[in-house]
Amino acid sequence: MEIRDILAKEIARGIIATGVEGAYDSVACSTAYSYPSIGISQWEGSRADELLGMIDGGGEFIGRSYINIKASGELPMLQAILRSEQGKAAQEQLLARDCLVYVDALRQVPTLDDTRCLIYAGIWCPTSHRVVATFLRNRYNRGCNLRSLSALRELFINEYYIAADVGEAYYAGYKNRAWRTYDYVAGIDLTTPYGIPAYGEADNGR
Repeated sequence: MEIRDILAKEIARGIIATGVEGAYDSVACSTAYSYPSIGISQWEGSRADELLGMIDGGGEFIGRSYINIKASGELPMLQAILRSEQGKAAQEQLLARDCLVYVDALRQVPTLDDTRCLIYAGIWCPTSHRVVATFLRNRYNRGCNLRSLSALRELFINEYYIAADVGEAYYAGYKNRAWRTYDYVAGIDLTTPYGIPAYGEADNGR
């Protein structure tokens, strides 16, 4: 397996483990339209339809609005399909594919070459991988340390809500997300499968 695929797989695992986007059976109404927003990455529109097409019984919900599904009393049915073993496998496959795009964008950011730091940044990418990559590139240009997991955490706590233009009301939520993501990434085992030292035990102390 190539490093690109490894990184995408680990980012996908992190998104699922931290629950930063949603659970397997999440179903909500899109904020922009009346489409359902579904699954572990809150897929919408054509992306949601693609996912549903990968699951037995999912075709019944393709192209339908959230309002229509809710009014028909079929939300529990949609949720059951999403959390089925086939539904989980389909979501993991689609998310790992999405994460390849995140990896490609983040690998263009100078000095974002520490494996854990790139995984950390990748877990933020479902919000917008372009915004995350631009945010980090601008911090690199300012001389920020992108090779320290704790430094990266502080950047996302203190500055990402500003860069994402979501307002100070999101500060507390983003702080919680930054810490939850940090705790996950610092604790994952990259030693056994990939031979990467445990966090804090590398030569540079990262």
